[in-house]
Amino acid sequence: MNGMVEIIAVFLLSTVKFVLGSVPLALGFGFPFYKSFLVTCSGGFLGVFIFVNSSEYLILKLKERRERKKIISPFKRKFTRKNKLIVQTKRRFGLLGIAFLTPLLLSIPIGSFIALRYFKVKKRVYLYLVGSVVFWSATSYYLYKPLFNAIQNYFF
Repeated sequence: MNGMVEIIAVFLLSTVKFVLGSVPLALGFGFPFYKSFLVTCSGGFLGVFIFVNSSEYLILKLKERRERKKIISPFKRKFTRKNKLIVQTKRRFGLLGIAFLTPLLLSIPIGSFIALRYFKVKKRVYLYLVGSVVFWSATSYYLYKPLFNAIQNYFF
């Protein structure tokens, strides 16, 4: 039963926070590569599916609200470092760049929203985000594994 709780925890965390959350947690639980890969990818796929669909709905509702109230923002937009990075990535690398950064720096919900906001073809957004989840699941496991081994050897 304890193993099932670990799988569910990694699965649920990978729906929202991927590279900096679920993969290290899977390594902390001692998952081998294939188990970690399958659980984190499955959670990431579910997260992409849920958040792309909910982002589509949210974008539609925000657009309707803006048109209905004819909202013109009285505030100047603030361009933070993260906003500038997103806009530069969109202009320079397109959907591929946004998808590449989503599991790494952004989170799956925010990356899904940004990707669907700038790129309207939902099938393409799904494809790129799922590909990014697969890439980062395998890559981050092998990047984190030596770190976890060093920590285990040093402290335990």
